[in-house]
Amino acid sequence: MPNFLMQKMSPEIEEYLETLCRKKERGEPARTTDIANELGVSAPSVSEMFRKLADGGFIGYSPYRGAVLRKKGEETGRRILRKHRLIEEFLALVGVKPRRIHAEACVLEHAVSDEVEMHLRKVISARTAGMELVPITSLKAGEAGTIMRGDAGTKASKRLADLGLTTGTRVTLVKSTPLGGPVRVAVRSTSLALGRSVASKVFVKAAKGK
Repeated sequence: MPNFLMQKMSPEIEEYLETLCRKKERGEPARTTDIANELGVSAPSVSEMFRKLADGGFIGYSPYRGAVLRKKGEETGRRILRKHRLIEEFLALVGVKPRRIHAEACVLEHAVSDEVEMHLRKVISARTAGMELVPITSLKAGEAGTIMRGDAGTKASKRLADLGLTTGTRVTLVKSTPLGGPVRVAVRSTSLALGRSVASKVFVKAAKGK
């Protein structure tokens, strides 16, 4: 196994494996160009990392077919993804500004140990006992909720953040188009249209009443 993989897993490697896990969750292929776009790096850089991860047994890789997670690669990626989502929930609970939550979680996910993760989970469980999270698409017209988690992937999450749809933000469903069409939500006095596939991956704590 290459020396760099025998050392402590670097944030860069973890970020790649986390991104591959998000891709797998969404049923999307992990092509080199797609990963480059999501991570904001060059395609040659992705190809080089894919070769290293393949050498380490984390992924299967074909230059023309992209990457496929192996067992230990998926285990690592899911561990980081799990921590990212947990940290986002925690930061929202302690009052971090919504627009900062995703970026902060991207940094902290690599530093939080399994032990700290366990304690964070206990704190969140105590604070959110009885709280039910539902996707935005489950709300009815006029119903509101507070965004608690987004599983839309790195690129989509950045887009949502640009629109102000971040963890801790209150949103109201204005209209839901039938037959799989987009949904319209109100956030900070602004009306936005979201594709249903993205909206279905944004989970909110429904508010009582309208």
